[in-house]
Amino acid sequence: MKSAASGRRLWDGRTSRVPAWQSVGDAWTVLDLLLLVLTALRAAGRCRSDLVLENLLLRHQLAVLTRPTRQRPRVCFRRLDKLLWVLVRRLRRDWRRHLVVVTPDTVVRWHRAGWRLYWRWRSRGAGGRPRLSPEVRDLIARLSRENLLWGASGFAASCSSSASR
Repeated sequence: MKSAASGRRLWDGRTSRVPAWQSVGDAWTVLDLLLLVLTALRAAGRCRSDLVLENLLLRHQLAVLTRPTRQRPRVCFRRLDKLLWVLVRRLRRDWRRHLVVVTPDTVVRWHRAGWRLYWRWRSRGAGGRPRLSPEVRDLIARLSRENLLWGASGFAASCSSSASR
């Protein structure tokens, strides 16, 4: 029986004892494996004709994207391409799921935009009121201890007059 801690070899040759639940790399590997198994089970449960049709539509999109064009940035559908999608629309309810035609440059652009958003979110400021220096905190504490009967207005006036000295 294995223990809860697994030995990991560090860069200097020593081994560290890390509990299995703290090992993030292994957790992501397990999640990837679980996703692969669930996708395979979903594909196994589908009808063979659905898989063949999906494969045909994906191959058609690949053929359209790799078709030589006159340096056009947009994809150009021919009449037979449009006819194929009209037939698929009449035969299948989920035809829109297969109609996403993007170039690899678009996928890379989406990926970069996503990372840009992620890092902008990660590097955002802490927000809220800025921290006071220890000297100002000590001054406020000393003034409040020395002048117990002052209200908020007298306290603020005292702080502003002593800060200007």
